[in-house]
Amino acid sequence: MPTLSVLMPVRDARPYLARALASLRRQTFRDFEVVAVDDGSTDGSGEWLERAARREPRLRVLHTTPSGIPATLNRALESAHAPLLARMDADDLSHRQRFEIQIGHLRRHPDTAVVGSRVRLFPAAWTGVGMRRWIEWHNALLSHESMAREVLIDSPLVHGTAMIRRGWIERAGGWTTRPWAEDLDLWIRLLDAGAQFAKRPETLYAWRQHAASATRRDPRYRRERFVALKIETLVRRLGTDRPPTALGVGVSLTRWREALEARFPGARALEVRDPAPRLIDRLAPPLVLVLVAYQRRDVWRAALLDRGYREGREFVFVA
Repeated sequence: MPTLSVLMPVRDARPYLARALASLRRQTFRDFEVVAVDDGSTDGSGEWLERAARREPRLRVLHTTPSGIPATLNRALESAHAPLLARMDADDLSHRQRFEIQIGHLRRHPDTAVVGSRVRLFPAAWTGVGMRRWIEWHNALLSHESMAREVLIDSPLVHGTAMIRRGWIERAGGWTTRPWAEDLDLWIRLLDAGAQFAKRPETLYAWRQHAASATRRDPRYRRERFVALKIETLVRRLGTDRPPTALGVGVSLTRWREALEARFPGARALEVRDPAPRLIDRLAPPLVLVLVAYQRRDVWRAALLDRGYREGREFVFVA
């Protein structure tokens, strides 16, 4: 039985497969298998994988009708043999020491359920200002605590970087096919189950940007779908006994007020910028802070913690 199973969903990734698999062949840690699931590709990806598997005994190829990433990952999970699971997207690249470093981390930290890493984006022509800001935010979240408290801002761990203990995936029920992003959904369920997260400070993963990527074309990654997932999480975490108060400014606050009112009768919104002590004294938890800029979150977090508020229970940040 291998130490590690690499789960790779593949949908029309023929132009990128050779480089993605080459980055796995170059790994300094060698005791792994790759379970590649051809998710109904029409560009020859499945046939290319079959030919590659005849040359690489560690590569196993499965074929499904088009099912989507969550179902494809669960299919790979069913066939995986190892107690550790690594994600890898078919158009991305892993640093040659990725598996060695991440497995070493899990061995040294037996309480860690999932470990990721910092990420770089490529090619530069497809890397816009928004994504560069997003990666700067992602790469700054290195502790479990920072990832847990920012999980309703966006996914604090790039899915492709993750190495996960199989027991935790099974405890969480695998990946779910819901009308929103499967990675953020999984991270929230794992955190709610008590899982410990980690992120390596090394940049061990290269995330390819291109027009056909799921991030850009799959409707499950649209903003309104992320908001729906976050609202469901707030209902589960905060309950509906006390309607929340949303704090923030501008269009984002308006959108969140509408979303909260639909699920929390009596929810209200206040347009505020700064956490003045007199304002905080007049507020009643739970508070939902709609603050996109992380600098403003830091200011509000410090002020609320100083007044005795508990993050995650009495106040939470969303974006």
